Amino acid sequence: MKITFLGTAGSTLSKHRSYPAILINDDLLLDCGEGTTQKLLQSNSINTIRTIIFTHLHNDHLIGVFSLLWYYWINDRKEDLDIIGPIGTKNTIESILKLINTPEDMMKSFQIHYQELESTKEIQPIKYNYIMNYVDADHRISAFSIRIEDKKNSICYSGDTAPTYLLEKLAMNCDIFICEATMPDEWAEFAHEHFHCTPSDAATIANKIHCKTLVLFHIASHFIKQFDKFQQQAEKIFKKEVIIAKERMILEL
Repeated sequence: MKITFLGTAGSTLSKHRSYPAILINDDLLLDCGEGTTQKLLQSNSINTIRTIIFTHLHNDHLIGVFSLLWYYWINDRKEDLDIIGPIGTKNTIESILKLINTPEDMMKSFQIHYQELESTKEIQPIKYNYIMNYVDADHRISAFSIRIEDKKNSICYSGDTAPTYLLEKLAMNCDIFICEATMPDEWAEFAHEHFHCTPSDAATIANKIHCKTLVLFHIASHFIKQFDKFQQQAEKIFKKEVIIAKERMILEL
């Protein structure tokens, strides 16, 4: 399994970091923030995407899909595209396409197939080619954490969430745990009030689930000069491998 971090920033962009997007094996995209289309072009993966999963419908995780869809239509993509997300995903995307005056005669070269996921406190499967499961995240709006497995390996992506036992259940014994750490430990009260994690939160969950590697993701760009501190805060608790996600970084299992 190959994991490519296309965009890693949380909440705000920076000069060198775009919004969240994680590419799995060149065909599955987890979230599609602003800048994703350009990163897919840079990684030569623009034409291999088959499925996009949105963990939730906040701007920083969603807005890049409109540039991507326009690219596909303008370049006459023929293969259908699957889009999976919370209830309301189809209406949200189609409404924004209308608001940005997408020509109807441009949207005919391929079909978009939507699968909308119900909110759930129990781990539920996502019917698709991969072995995938999801559960509710603890965020301001409907949001999910996602687990993806093949025959040998497993990853879990928290999406945006405050610490929650549901995430622990979903991520148990995964190989790579990709966890948001939007703000440093000293911002913990503010982070939790706004339904986000800190490095210590991520590390505490990583210990409980017995993962092999913790990847800190979605760090707000306000703290771009504090990455070493984020890593140190996590490493005080989680004694295995801790990685800060970087743009176009690749991990392979």
